[in-house]
Amino acid sequence: MHALTRLGPVLKHQLLLVLSLFALAAGAQTPATPSYAIPGEPRTALLIGNSNYASSPLVNPVNDARAMKKALTELGFQVSLLENASLKEMSIAVRQFGDKLSSGGGVGVFYYAGHGMQIKGRNYLIPVAAELMREDEVAYTAMEVGALLDKMESARNRINIVILDACRNNPFTRSGRSATQGLVQMDAPIGTYISFATAPGRIASDGFEGSDDANGLFTRHLLGALRMPGLKVEDVFKQVRVKVMQESDGVQVPWDNSSLTGDFYFNPALATTTEEAGATESAPVAKAAVLASVAPSVQAPPVASPKERAPVSRGDLETPAKPVAAPKARSIEPTSALASLARPAPVAAPVPKAVDNSALFEELYRKGQDAAKRGQPAAAVEAFEQAADKGHAPSQYELGLILKTGRKPVEQDLPRARRLMQKAAEQGNPGALYEAAQMADRGLGGDKNCKDAEKWARKAAEKGSPEAAQLTGELNLKGCDGNKNPAEAARWLRKAADKGSRDAAFSLGVLYFNGDGVSKDTGEARRWLEAAATKGHPSAKIYIDRLGK
Repeated sequence: MHALTRLGPVLKHQLLLVLSLFALAAGAQTPATPSYAIPGEPRTALLIGNSNYASSPLVNPVNDARAMKKALTELGFQVSLLENASLKEMSIAVRQFGDKLSSGGGVGVFYYAGHGMQIKGRNYLIPVAAELMREDEVAYTAMEVGALLDKMESARNRINIVILDACRNNPFTRSGRSATQGLVQMDAPIGTYISFATAPGRIASDGFEGSDDANGLFTRHLLGALRMPGLKVEDVFKQVRVKVMQESDGVQVPWDNSSLTGDFYFNPALATTTEEAGATESAPVAKAAVLASVAPSVQAPPVASPKERAPVSRGDLETPAKPVAAPKARSIEPTSALASLARPAPVAAPVPKAVDNSALFEELYRKGQDAAKRGQPAAAVEAFEQAADKGHAPSQYELGLILKTGRKPVEQDLPRARRLMQKAAEQGNPGALYEAAQMADRGLGGDKNCKDAEKWARKAAEKGSPEAAQLTGELNLKGCDGNKNPAEAARWLRKAADKGSRDAAFSLGVLYFNGDGVSKDTGEARRWLEAAATKGHPSAKIYIDRLGK
């Protein structure tokens, strides 16, 4: 402390700045602990697309909902889809959705595309059969968004995400004096994120007239952003907002409201590495700033007192200030403490950051999908190949599907299809995991490999795929290299059967019938066999007859 008093005000200020910057550098070296996902956490989604309105039909909502189903299924969600729904159908679906969230917990996503309106500060989603003649009829003929939020909040699951592409040009606004176009901003319950396709009171595009796009403007960009790895839910919708604003020339501005208390990543593949990389990169930068700040041979200009400091405006920050000539420096002999800090220290050269081509890959992926929808497999292959060659997993998966079956003029190429599926599976792509497992199990495009089949199937099952859970169970029943595991098979078959798999229910019923891997239980056997029989399994009735009455 005595040394500090002898340094004078300028050097004391420098030393304090140095110590502060070192503290920041030390903090930067501590890697953040991401909380992006809970292993095995359930993901549940309800999607509604309403297009077939009698008075004002829409082109894309059903397309939007179907595309969202595909995207969310790939991302590990258990998805329920409702198309052109009545109020009763919407109400039943919401109730069942809330019950699933309540029993399973995890993350819930509700998506709606179609007409929506606001009356007296309340938002309503319009069923396709609604005939709104008067304002006071709306509460009985449309679904209030507030009731939906209440149902989801009461489930007490970790995170809820509500996506409303429901602000399309709406003819129903003539039904009352207080009815207006668009939706009104609303508060998000704790743990909820609400995304609106456009700003309060504005309308959203249902797709541009004459365009080949099969989706509305908002949802089209959302589909691309959902699949981008390592983005928090907030950043997903930021990406969408920027792209929608750019394409609409600022006419449509997506809006959101959040009360999330935890992080969530639709595609968490790179979340950990991204956060850790940011932490490690910041440390040498902070250290370099510290070293650069210590220059004992040059005296800094005097620091103004609080009374002398002028307020800093944004313009001051954005416009470089004119250089201020420093007073002629006096030669100051640094103390031992400052001298040690001033010594040159080896600083590692900054690692060049990899170029982010994710937007380009997503654009190629979308072009490939569009070409496939138009029945142009050659054009689809060309687009997918460009992104697949650079390691884009969704493109590898889609290209693999085309090559697996062959679509004229594209010839079937099973070996290449298998390699692509394995590459995408290694990146955790849900669809590719299942396809890679199937191909390894059947020996498509190469030799049979039961170990690879079980590995890929298990990983896909862990992401929530009922088909993969069934395959995992069947593989354990067959056994790899003669090592059967009926108990493990029963565990995975139950997961698939619980999600409605007919074949899994049959296999599980047979296990209970024989007492193989589970305790013999005629009641459980009958339960699962009857479930399989109801869905048309050809052999289920044989076992039921054996059980007797």
